[in-house]
Amino acid sequence: MKAHIARNQNADVPLVLGWNLSPADRGKLEGMAPAFGMKVLLVSPADAGKTVAQLLGEVETKAARTLVLEPGAYPPAVVLANFKEKDVDTLLDLMKQAQVTIPLKAVVTPSNRSWVFGDLLAHLQEEHAAFTAAKENHTV
Repeated sequence: MKAHIARNQNADVPLVLGWNLSPADRGKLEGMAPAFGMKVLLVSPADAGKTVAQLLGEVETKAARTLVLEPGAYPPAVVLANFKEKDVDTLLDLMKQAQVTIPLKAVVTPSNRSWVFGDLLAHLQEEHAAFTAAKENHTV
């Protein structure tokens, strides 16, 4: 009898979890996908209660808690997983050149992997607001 080990089919694939992306920005990201061998996975408002790991297909998919966000509850966001560090920088540079307007960005880490996606969005928005405020205070 052979033991069957379920392997995460996305373990080595660079993944982009996208939230609230405009059709134009989604198209630009999908156009960049072949260069990185990446997949763009859209997170629906109904999936906001899943953990990042669940959305990446790393663990059994069962909602961590019931959380459904309004489609526009947070600004557009991308969460990058399984990228080499140099590829993250290259992708961000390409996004900037292509004028992709996604204000919230993050890279999956061992600690945020277990976060509920909606909570990660809230955290990213707080960080973005603090960073933007600090930047505005220094440019006056």
